[in-house]
Order: sequence, then structure tokens, then C-alpha cells
Amino acid sequence: WVPLFLFTLPISLADVRSFIIPNIYIFWLSVLCCPYILVNGLGRIPILISAFTLLVLLYLVGLGMGDVKLLSILILTFNCQILTLLILVSAAALVHIVISTARNRAIPHSIPLAPAIFFGFITYLATR
Repeated sequence: WVPLFLFTLPISLADVRSFIIPNIYIFWLSVLCCPYILVNGLGRIPILISAFTLLVLLYLVGLGMGDVKLLSILILTFNCQILTLLILVSAAALVHIVISTARNRAIPHSIPLAPAIFFGFITYLATR
């Protein structure tokens, strides 16, 4: 889990500042997660196919490509149940929207999703 915790802060800060997750962070996170995948495997193929189908649909609806790549790395590395993870990420994003709305007195048009992804994922790991 060390690569995840090493990249949590830089990825979140980059996403908060510019609404873009730089590919260099995604690349190094994936390189550092490869040994974990090699030891534990990818998981069951039908679950992976359904997870990536859902991620493609989310991208087509408007989710950023950096967020899709980040979720893909987390799903591949930790063999997550995609529906549970997305519910937790959605709950964390909703909390961010409520706080932002209360602070700015306007509903935001977009939010940086990387902090919500990491918070939802940490919650997922805690309940696993």
C-alpha cells in the first residue's frame, strides 16, 4: 500500500489545483503497483470486464480520463468490488460538493475527484 500512500498527496494536490491528474503520476503509481499485481494476480476476468465497462461508461458520461486511469489502477491492483467502491467515492464527492456549496454559496460545476477517489478507496479498504 506504500505506493498508494506516496502518491495520494501529490495526485490530490495536482487535481485540486488544475483539475488534471498528470500522466507522470499515473505512470509511476502504476509502475510501483506492478509488483503487487504480479504477486496477487489480476483477479477474476468477468469482474474486471464489468468494471472496465462501467469505467468506459463513466468516461462517456463526463468523468475525466485521469480519474478513470486512477480508478483502473486501484481496481486492478486491489481487486475491488467496483460497485461498492463507486458508492463510497460518490459519497465522498457528495460531501465535497456540500462543503463547497456551503462555502461558496453556489453549486460547483465540477470538482476535483482525486481526493474523493482516495478517501472512498481508503474507506473501502477499511471496511474490507
